[in-house]
Order: sequence, then C-alpha cells, then structure tokens
Amino acid sequence: MPQVDVRSLSVCIQALQTAIKHNDFLSQSATVDADDYEESSYMFELELAKLVKLYRQEEANGNVNIPLAELLKPPFDSLNES
Repeated sequence: MPQVDVRSLSVCIQALQTAIKHNDFLSQSATVDADDYEESSYMFELELAKLVKLYRQEEANGNVNIPLAELLKPPFDSLNES
C-alpha cells in the first residue's frame, strides 16, 4: 500500500467538500445541465468517502493533528459516523 500523506488527505477532504457544495450550487441554475453537475458531485462524494476512510485509519493510528470531526463540515459531518 502506498504511503499516505495525512496533510494531503486533509487538504483533499476539504477541497472535495467545497467542490461538492459548488457543484450543488451550480446545478440549481437554469442555464446548466443539472444532471452533469449531480453526476460529478456523486463521483466527488464517492471519493470523499474513500478519503475519509483512509483519514479515519490514520487517526486511529495517532498520525493526525486535526481530528476528522473538525475537517468534515455539514452536511458531510455524517461521514464521520460511518
């Protein structure tokens, strides 16, 4: 398994949350194809769940400075309970 960089994981988790929220906002516009934005949000959410799982493992091993609960903002905070 490749070495996990916890800092990169935390940045990616935060970036994906922002991207999903942005896509959700854009999908509300009448000038875009909402299905395209919803599909990309879904793909981002799947990847976010994978990163959360990796981060949770690192957290269990004591390798993180920022608890996962602080990284996940609503509505993504429910991923911490998975």
